[in-house]
Amino acid sequence: LDLEAARLKRIEAVRGQILSKLRLPEPPAEPGPARPLPEEVRALYNSTRELLRQRQRLRPPEDPRDYYGKELLRFPMESPGDGEGTGRGQGDMEG
Repeated sequence: LDLEAARLKRIEAVRGQILSKLRLPEPPAEPGPARPLPEEVRALYNSTRELLRQRQRLRPPEDPRDYYGKELLRFPMESPGDGEGTGRGQGDMEG
């Protein structure tokens, strides 16, 4: 019983933290029942889905070899100690 009370207090504390983070004084009201979609929206959604399915069927299958790059680019890298900040000519106090 004591564990259950502690669990409920913890849930209330977390709920309060969430409301505080969202800057809400209390939880929002429960939304009412969902309204049915207008027929125009439903028709547009269905036609878009069908168009995407047709495009997928008409697209040629991908060649797995196209996944990898066809060109190798090399960037010359400086060896450690050859770059900036090694102390040479970088404002040394030696004279």
